[in-house]
Amino acid sequence: MEHFLILGLIGSALVLFALEVVRPDLVALSVLLVLLLSGAVTIEEGLSGFSNPAVITVLAMFILSAGLIRTGVADYLAGVITRAGGGHPVLLTAAVMAIVGVMSAFMNNIGAVAILLPSMYVVARKLDYPVAKLLIPLSFGSLLGGLTTLIGTPPNLLCSMALEEAGFRGFRMFDFVPTGLAVMTTGVLYLAFIGRFLIPTRKEAESLTKRFHLQDYLTEVVIPEGSSLIGKSLAEAGLPKALGLSVLRVRRKDAPNRSFVPSPSTVLQEGDRLIVEGNIEDLLKSKSGGPLRIVAETKFEDSALLGDDIELAEVAVAPNATLIGQSINQGQLRRRYNVLALALRRRGRDLVERFTYVPLRVGDVLLVQGSPEAIGEVARSADFLVANRVEHEARDSKKAPLALGIMALSVATAATGLLHISVAGLLGVLLMALTKCVRVQTMYHAVEWRVIFLIACMMPLGIAMNDEHAGTARWLAEHVVRWTGPHGPLVVMASLFLFTTLITEVMSNAAAAVLLAPIGVAIAVALGLEPYPFLMAIAIGASTTFLTPIGHQANVLVYGVGNYRFTDFPRVGLLLNVLIFVVTMIVVPIVWPFVELPVR
Repeated sequence: MEHFLILGLIGSALVLFALEVVRPDLVALSVLLVLLLSGAVTIEEGLSGFSNPAVITVLAMFILSAGLIRTGVADYLAGVITRAGGGHPVLLTAAVMAIVGVMSAFMNNIGAVAILLPSMYVVARKLDYPVAKLLIPLSFGSLLGGLTTLIGTPPNLLCSMALEEAGFRGFRMFDFVPTGLAVMTTGVLYLAFIGRFLIPTRKEAESLTKRFHLQDYLTEVVIPEGSSLIGKSLAEAGLPKALGLSVLRVRRKDAPNRSFVPSPSTVLQEGDRLIVEGNIEDLLKSKSGGPLRIVAETKFEDSALLGDDIELAEVAVAPNATLIGQSINQGQLRRRYNVLALALRRRGRDLVERFTYVPLRVGDVLLVQGSPEAIGEVARSADFLVANRVEHEARDSKKAPLALGIMALSVATAATGLLHISVAGLLGVLLMALTKCVRVQTMYHAVEWRVIFLIACMMPLGIAMNDEHAGTARWLAEHVVRWTGPHGPLVVMASLFLFTTLITEVMSNAAAAVLLAPIGVAIAVALGLEPYPFLMAIAIGASTTFLTPIGHQANVLVYGVGNYRFTDFPRVGLLLNVLIFVVTMIVVPIVWPFVELPVR
């Protein structure tokens, strides 16, 4: 009966992860509560995930990554891309993937992508190369680069911890290098010589307003004689509520060649011409009546919204944005940044009408209007990545060598076994804070807490599956061995890899590793073999997330900014998945041969 409870939990979690009807961290929290309430694990066991060394290490890596970003180390590497690419598509693709791969080996993947993403637009403009050809390689390169070290991606750490909890030696810092480099090289060669041709180059819209379809929603209206709006402030007029319109600019009757961005206190006058955005259906039905009249059915280009004191920019919602889950109205975007959001694009769809009521997600792209100073403030904020206007937070580049040294110290002490990797990570965090490579007040903001809660809450599920509890891992292992064991360990390993890859396309790679690592260990023990090749295959499979744009946040981010379609990812990623599967099946058994367990 306990087996069915555990399997039911796993199945329910997989469905909820795939449907995205509930946030993944809340799904994980629900799993934890069911385990606790059912008595499948004790309170101490249920909460043990929050003190697990893997969780502490992942947390430390987020903060160490922030230190490398703030001191300009990552920006320097971004500049290398332009010099290394040289304008040749093959070299440029390889340079993008190599640089982001190196970064991802020692910092979180989404952080590496977030830092390099604005630079891709600069590189594309300088070299007159489609930016869409760079963004998918950027995301895929970050996932592949994370496979080269123990700290490169959470699944590597989680697989190592699963080994230690089962009584085996965990993976060391650079145990992933041989297999990781083989997979990384395969990905770079594929994208450089084949994959880039499969990335569609769609003709960019002539203007930002056309790209966001705003030409269908912008028009100019005049306040006619006798209008009920005369003498009222914009706030009193209530145009957004009454007519669903936002006023973008105002042109006075006595100054027809000048316009300005109004404030809520701006008093409307007879003859004022307003550029408005919203649902103009009611205005089109009654052109000659009402408090406003349409004076032009021609649609507006960027120039109508621009001026000496105003700009347009595309901004993407950053992974750690405080606005995630809030609508534009709830987040008070205009009050906080003094910019006006004109449109929203999500996963290839443009949302214009009432989009300010839609809760924001990672990777959502907004078209915003504001002064150069306001756009600069948005660029420097932690909430957004400004794709077409590269202005980063001021970097303390003088401390770049210090930040690199601290990171190297953490890696070296962990790699040599002098300190446990979690302790080495915490030491690095302390040194980064004491030396002000990362600000203490922003240190906690650098942590992706949803990932931390997701991993910590899912870990007790592994405890519930061990032999001291329900024994579901061993029960599943026996069935897997019965079905695939007669065909040899290579077939078993292939089955684990393929299953991991498939579920990672619809759920967090960390959650996939938490679920499958204990099962992989149990399967290996049931076969009488050491678990290392099986866990290595699971770790690689958990980062082989190329078939959908929702399998990893790095894909989500470039999906929105790059204006890709959902089908673009399987179009490019399917063959890459196949190649990595083949390489894994060849390389892993060579580096990690199938060795029989010693007789105890």
